[in-house]
Amino acid sequence: MRKSLWRLWGAAFLIRVLAALAGGRLIGYAGDGLYDDGVFLKIAQSFIGRDPMVVVTHPPGYSLLLAPFLLLPGAAGYTLARLMMLALGAAVAPLTVVLAESLGVADEGALVAGALAAASPLLVYFSTRFMSEIPFTVFVILFFLVWLGAWRRTDFKRAALAGVLGGAASLVRTVFMPFGGALALTALIKSRKQPRWFALSLTCGLAWAATIAPWTIRNWARFHRFVPISVQGGWNFYEGMVVSEEDAAQRPFEMTREAQAHNVTGVFEANDYFAAKAKSEIAQDPAGFAWLCARKAFKFWRVLPYYPRALSARLVIGLFTLLTFALAVIGLFGLPAREGWAFVIAWTIFMTVMHALFASALRYRLPLEPFIFAAAGCGVAGLLGARVKSNASSRRS
Repeated sequence: MRKSLWRLWGAAFLIRVLAALAGGRLIGYAGDGLYDDGVFLKIAQSFIGRDPMVVVTHPPGYSLLLAPFLLLPGAAGYTLARLMMLALGAAVAPLTVVLAESLGVADEGALVAGALAAASPLLVYFSTRFMSEIPFTVFVILFFLVWLGAWRRTDFKRAALAGVLGGAASLVRTVFMPFGGALALTALIKSRKQPRWFALSLTCGLAWAATIAPWTIRNWARFHRFVPISVQGGWNFYEGMVVSEEDAAQRPFEMTREAQAHNVTGVFEANDYFAAKAKSEIAQDPAGFAWLCARKAFKFWRVLPYYPRALSARLVIGLFTLLTFALAVIGLFGLPAREGWAFVIAWTIFMTVMHALFASALRYRLPLEPFIFAAAGCGVAGLLGARVKSNASSRRS
């Protein structure tokens, strides 16, 4: 199996290198204006003293990962950082195999799950961009692998390591921080399976908080405000109060113009301004807001993406997504009887709810892809098992 994992990583890496070459994204830096990859690079430059930007609007984790590469001159730093991203993106494939096996999926199904991760158009697409989704997805998989091991073995060292990984994931994307509460609630619900659920959750939570704490202390020392990771809540909440992709793409620019028109110039002031505006609009039409959230939750699971704009690319992504969704639905009817899937379901519901409330885009579903592929692998294993059983029955008859 180990050789298969390395071969899978090699195949996934090759696919991503070819995609980067085809898009002109292997050497140096090329932005497309669709995403905030330039912001992450700007933050990385600030960490090495080359940009005056004060970091508080974005989590620092991904930019800290990029910063050492940018110390290199010219295009070399960007190119090596790109190769690091391609390698990380390729690592999602073998990690998905290990995740699926940890969740009780048969070997054949686990390999299918890894192959889906290797070929996933969305995972390939974002592996070629300086975005935080790929490293975040890697941290999320590692967190679940370690946490499930801690849960099954009542292993407090693993629980602490899971907390460190959870904190690291939160520093890459803030959305993971509140998942700690959902994790503890799921552990409470499954407490009959694990009598020491509270101690394990507490150990994980303390390590999680300790990992985030240095950045929180930095924010307090610098801004004299309690900012655990970044200032995003109010801005992202109002930014997310739209449904269509066109409106969502224009919303931040409109908000910036509105803030300038009202002389709201500070980051904290803008965050508070739009938080108050969102609350006011909800109070005026709570039913409309509930309907908006329902539509966004449905949109979060759509098949066809809006970006990239090319119809051919959208159709390829859509067909791939439709196939994996169909296999995953089949897999849901044959999930192995392991408590680990309860945490996966909690993660899925959590992400759906968060992006029904806050800013949402299809790329935010990327951290769920490995779990979808694991369920799809379970579906494939079930179909193969049914076929073998049917063949055996026909031979007996």
